[in-house]
Amino acid sequence: MSTFNLKIRTPDKEVFAGEVESIAFNAEDGRTQVLAHHANFMTTLQFSPLWIKGPDGTTEFFARSGMFSFDHKKNEALLLCLYAEKGDEISYKTVEEYLKFLTEELGRGDLSEYQVVYLQGEKLAVEKQVKGKK
Repeated sequence: MSTFNLKIRTPDKEVFAGEVESIAFNAEDGRTQVLAHHANFMTTLQFSPLWIKGPDGTTEFFARSGMFSFDHKKNEALLLCLYAEKGDEISYKTVEEYLKFLTEELGRGDLSEYQVVYLQGEKLAVEKQVKGKK
């Protein structure tokens, strides 16, 4: 099967880099799967599990607040996101602590409209992440 180069980066680190057969995720417009030699493509995601099929099987990641692009000429994809982690490496204690922090922040009452919308989106994404792994 044909492959393409995929990189997943957060502000802190490169989470994944390698040759893959496909990546599937939930974009804001719906479920998306990208294979090698896909047409030029760009989309965003708020929260999504990622299923990356490579030579060693399928690996699951979780990503939040990202932008995905595929370059047909280079046959490569890039996912830039604020958070991405392998599904089997997630610390649910940390995730639950973050959920508690978000809930407390939203309860403060002195936030701007932008802060409320952002934190509500984060809270929804974290709740989906916790629900998806229990």
